[in-house]
Amino acid sequence: MIYSGFNIADILLVALVVLISMILHELAHGYVALWNGDATAKVNGRLTLNPLAHFDIIGFFMLMTVGFGYAKPVPVNPYNFRHQKKGIFTVAIAGVTINLILAFLSSGLLYLFGWLMIKFPGGENVLVYFYTFFYYMISINLGLFFFNLLPIHPLDGFRVIEAFTRYNNRVVQFFRKFGQYILLALVGVSILVDIFHLPYWLDPLGMYISFFSGLLRSLFGSFWGLIF
Repeated sequence: MIYSGFNIADILLVALVVLISMILHELAHGYVALWNGDATAKVNGRLTLNPLAHFDIIGFFMLMTVGFGYAKPVPVNPYNFRHQKKGIFTVAIAGVTINLILAFLSSGLLYLFGWLMIKFPGGENVLVYFYTFFYYMISINLGLFFFNLLPIHPLDGFRVIEAFTRYNNRVVQFFRKFGQYILLALVGVSILVDIFHLPYWLDPLGMYISFFSGLLRSLFGSFWGLIF
């Protein structure tokens, strides 16, 4: 678990990061849908910073424990889009794009506060909270990015596939019908592996997210390391 063995300050920081990341992810979907001609999210009061409008208890619990999850999906009606396929694609990638940007910027701020902690050792007790906050921002947002990119219904990655295939495509129809059960199985296995400390290779979802998150974290670190 993300905060296993951590103190209350760490848990609060993780919760704050989760809320910020989920809200901005869903707002991105809603505003890009509006830009494409669909005001469904706006009409339903979802273009708001109020966390209660985007809160999903299961998705929040997943983000707090295993490091990936989801918020309450923003309602979208693709029939309102001026260009349907373009609309479906851009709305689908909007949320993960925000998560990627947040992870990238947080990586730079992590380096900055790491440098400040060395430069001003007297202020370390305060600066360490900012450093920890941006560490969690990277982890949570990369988790959201790669989790939501999975081409499994109802995740954003599946919407991308839908944008470039026919509605009656057999593979797409299969995942539209059974995708949520496949996803639940993958998530369930990941949680069980984490709770019972089972061998990591039993968790394909966790290995996928951990591997690719590590790659991006390393790339971001190399970039910001040139500056700091």
